[in-house]
Amino acid sequence: MQNRYVGDIGDYVKFAMLRALSPGSRLGVAWWLCEDEAHNQDGRHISYLASPEKWRHLDPELFDGLKKIVDREIRDVKLIEDANFLPGAKFHGDQVPALGTPAERRKRRPKWYEALKASLAEQDLVFLDPDNGLEPAGFSAGTKIACKSVSIQELVGLDKAGRTLIVYHHHTRRKGGHLEEIRYWTAKLAEKFQSVDAIRSKPYSPRVFFILNATPEIRERAIKLTSKWADLLSWHSFA
Repeated sequence: MQNRYVGDIGDYVKFAMLRALSPGSRLGVAWWLCEDEAHNQDGRHISYLASPEKWRHLDPELFDGLKKIVDREIRDVKLIEDANFLPGAKFHGDQVPALGTPAERRKRRPKWYEALKASLAEQDLVFLDPDNGLEPAGFSAGTKIACKSVSIQELVGLDKAGRTLIVYHHHTRRKGGHLEEIRYWTAKLAEKFQSVDAIRSKPYSPRVFFILNATPEIRERAIKLTSKWADLLSWHSFA
């Protein structure tokens, strides 16, 4: 996550999802925060806010709240926390170590990760929001862009009895297309988790949310959500 993304279409989708899935759970949000970049125009997808007739009915309160934030022209995850879109949620917003030498980044990341685990220790539904999602081939915590990904090892370290994990993953150009990418990661994750489901988001830039060890109630809510959003979200179950 980067502050410049606040309020874009990705935020609308993910917060609507969490608002639908989290009631009755102790929700934790790991922002997986990186410093804002300036080399591209990511975060620009806010035109949906100018089309309330298409988008607002899906979650009116959230839509109106995100529009107020974007209209202020200040993009910061703290504004999301303060807006209370996710009542009772606990947030962990320490930036992922990205400065210094590769050796320094490798050394600092475990300490950052342990602080995240401790911060969200009591939460039974945890959402992880890395920029790019699951680790790419050759992932190393020492690289400057490592802050954009979560390693499988880190994901497994957050697994615990009674906890559901949701992790964001931005689709890549994997051979075979997006559905093949979902199948690939489902197979990898199924080696570590009891169940793997996914919600694929289609608006603007396609992305997927992997839901690991979902309770029957969370799975039922996820199915209802994708039905409500019709062709904008799709449900992929691999229980």
